[in-house]
Amino acid sequence: MNTRRIFITVALVGALAAAGCSDDTRTSMATDLQNAATDVGEAAGDLADNAAEALVRNIATQQGEEQFTKAGYALDGPLTCTATVTDGADSIEIACTGTTQDGGAASLAGATDELPGASVVSLSGSFVGTVDGQEVFTTSQLGG
Repeated sequence: MNTRRIFITVALVGALAAAGCSDDTRTSMATDLQNAATDVGEAAGDLADNAAEALVRNIATQQGEEQFTKAGYALDGPLTCTATVTDGADSIEIACTGTTQDGGAASLAGATDELPGASVVSLSGSFVGTVDGQEVFTTSQLGG
């Protein structure tokens, strides 16, 4: 059930229940309904953030590995990435770690303000790859 249907259902149940109540009871019910609607909206926002983070994390894992290979630092296994929605969902910060085939510590850091889903194979933003603390690449595009 989508958020709008839930909100309408909560509002309708509240209106029907309030029809025979005192002013104090109606005020209390209105406050409870507003709180319930706020909770539903926040839950929907959290769900959207979680989905965006998962998509960005998966793209960064795959395309970050490709960037390290292009830079001459093939990885020994996949990157481990985190993605965090920031600035009220205006950007998503990415942090990845891994190990090169030569045993170096690989790190990818960056951020995108691209709406996840615009592409399922690339991300636009600002990204920096390092190996043992030394910058090995910068790019404005992961994948593509």
